Amino acid sequence: MVRPEVEQLIINYLSKNATAADLDELSDWILLEGNQELFDDYVQSHLKLNTILNVPDTDRIKKALIRRIKRDKKVKMLRTFMKYAAVTVLVLLLSYTLQVQFFAKSDSELLQPKQEDITITLGNGKVETLSVNEDKIVKDADGNVIGTQENSKLVYTGTSKTEVLVYNTVNVPYGKQFDLVLSDGTQVFLNSGTSIRYPVAFLVGMERSVFLTGEAYFEVSEDKKHPFVVHADEMEIQVLGTKFNVSHYPENDYIDTVLVEGSVALQTEGNPTADTVLTRLEPGSKAEWHKSGRGMSVKNVDTRLYTAWTQGRLVFRNTAFKKIRHALERHYNVAIVNNDHSLDEQLFDATFDIETIDEVLSSFSKSYALAYSIEKNRIVIN
Repeated sequence: MVRPEVEQLIINYLSKNATAADLDELSDWILLEGNQELFDDYVQSHLKLNTILNVPDTDRIKKALIRRIKRDKKVKMLRTFMKYAAVTVLVLLLSYTLQVQFFAKSDSELLQPKQEDITITLGNGKVETLSVNEDKIVKDADGNVIGTQENSKLVYTGTSKTEVLVYNTVNVPYGKQFDLVLSDGTQVFLNSGTSIRYPVAFLVGMERSVFLTGEAYFEVSEDKKHPFVVHADEMEIQVLGTKFNVSHYPENDYIDTVLVEGSVALQTEGNPTADTVLTRLEPGSKAEWHKSGRGMSVKNVDTRLYTAWTQGRLVFRNTAFKKIRHALERHYNVAIVNNDHSLDEQLFDATFDIETIDEVLSSFSKSYALAYSIEKNRIVIN
């Protein structure tokens, strides 16, 4: 059941009376587990009351309303005071046809993201494709079963009898995500543009090491005798059993580690393993290691903002557009060329989930006069 204060926020939104603070609070509330369903139920009930005399295609209008609210729920500039125009049920009903015509673009105006395959490189160097729409058995170079694929998840059985480390590498292209369960039961959620190298089976008496480029969320199976270590560039993240997110994209100037549960210790490779050189995190904190200055900063954060991608959401708070467009490129597998250099420094709050890239650009256009052109999978901002 929606609390009265949250209900008032939704009413303010639907009646175009929501302030920037209202939108911040409502957007963060929707991120909490179970609240998306409550929000949808409330919108449906509200729509039913307002469309009782307008029945031509209630279901289609309802879905359009929810989609529009999700798309518009918040994109605003922080450096310029602008009033956010929320869409009401009445406006939607009166202008539904116009909206359909507006979004019905010709093929030449629509973005055409590249389609690339998720691949796995086996121990013998053989590269295979992993289709997210199939189930299959995964075998090693000798034909032994080492795991099973279940749509977008690859699960290793842990039955390999090898006495040497044999590595597989999964590459997830832009525009896709993939899940991995390692031989020890550790779950790894891989974001777009990510590569991870890991043993087919971990060996007794050795630490459990994996090598990451990109972004991944880990739920590590606890094993005190075999510490789990994530290698990201020159950074080592050491854990026993915990939940944390690591973001290490080559185009970024930093490596982020966000701890959700448990504890981790970070150090740069090559340093002796001593307490004096380790940076320990507590749950709810983020460590940012700067590649150029090789310095580490730690602060408390809302971890939901950094793990929302595992639920298919993009959430930005006080984020520069340069960082946002890189995230959009990875999420939608498009190229974004920005010729408006001042825009890259602008700070935005934004939340997206089911939107197409066209709808995302339309949302940004409401708070910043974006002028852009489209050519296949390339967006040019002037």
